[in-house]
Amino acid sequence: MTVGIEIRIFDPVAANRPAFGRVGLTTAATGISTTSKLAAPGDFTITIPLGARYADAFLPGRLVLIDRTFWGVIDGRVLEAGEQGQQVTASGRDLKGLTVDRITLPPLVSSVAGTQGYDVVTGTTEACMKHFVDANMVRSADPLRNIPGLLIALDQGRGVQDDKYMSRHDGLSDVLQALGEAAGLGYDIIPDLDNGAYVFDVVQGVDRSGIQSDRPRIVFDISRRTAQAQTYTDSRTDARNIFYATRSGAEYEDEALTMMYVRDGEETQGGIYRREQHLSLSVSTPEAGQEYEELQRAALQEAENYRPAESFTCVILDGRFQYGRDYFLGDTVTAQSREWGVTMHPMVTAMTTEYGETGITHTATFGKAPLNVFGRLRRQIRQGG
Repeated sequence: MTVGIEIRIFDPVAANRPAFGRVGLTTAATGISTTSKLAAPGDFTITIPLGARYADAFLPGRLVLIDRTFWGVIDGRVLEAGEQGQQVTASGRDLKGLTVDRITLPPLVSSVAGTQGYDVVTGTTEACMKHFVDANMVRSADPLRNIPGLLIALDQGRGVQDDKYMSRHDGLSDVLQALGEAAGLGYDIIPDLDNGAYVFDVVQGVDRSGIQSDRPRIVFDISRRTAQAQTYTDSRTDARNIFYATRSGAEYEDEALTMMYVRDGEETQGGIYRREQHLSLSVSTPEAGQEYEELQRAALQEAENYRPAESFTCVILDGRFQYGRDYFLGDTVTAQSREWGVTMHPMVTAMTTEYGETGITHTATFGKAPLNVFGRLRRQIRQGG
């Protein structure tokens, strides 16, 4: 059973409460599941007998710290009565899920020609990500949009060095995911209990794969007894390799000219191997004559979202490599199956931890998983389709 798994409950920092309110601690949960993702919000569920101490304290809006490693905010609860007795199941998001509650609002002042109504930022990927968080959660023009106690960690210049992004009324979490995935970065929001603050920072992993020699190699393979079960997925369902890009919102016909692009290093495909996609892109034009250069930059950036999906999912045996000690989200590792003849050197992009009657199980996702129906819908909305 999960007896002994510590769950601490807190009230969040608020404008009238500059510190986290300690509500209580319980070890009575009978089922716990957490999922952390590199570049997108994760989630959790906690099931606890209704008569247990602090079971009535799992209320929407409160924070939980699970097993001293996973922070979440409760979004809802379900009360049930049945053969197992009465129980409550609380569910919610990890703290970077707070970014789901904000959209990107453009600056109140007019920008340069071609970008009015957009928030345009240039710099490293890290600087771009932190700009959108700062503008919409920390120092918004409307103070009610700000999260009390939220701070932004020092910029370390990570990611693409000459990145650029423009946004208007997009989901903040979607913007951060798009920027992060294109540059191999993630992000997180971690409470600082001593100072009554939340700290937003970018996450960048290190190479621990089997093809490097600078640090211990992490290889997940059933034959090596580092994985208990594996699933390999290679999907071209949502992949595209030819992109027709049009500048959206063009005032004149010559500005609306459509150009064709392929990703750098790829050949122009034909026949049954050709997969076309139209992109309607908002691009900034700080100087006349740069329209097509900016269109190409934006098209190639968006094209990264249409790469084939290739992923490994592994149920991890923790005896040799332990998550949170030997490897972390964002790290590059090796996932392979000798029987299938498949070897990948992908990033750790998600980790699900199940605390159940048989113990603790870690299930890792490496690489890019195929889009689900909601992922396809978000991509269509982004393209106006």
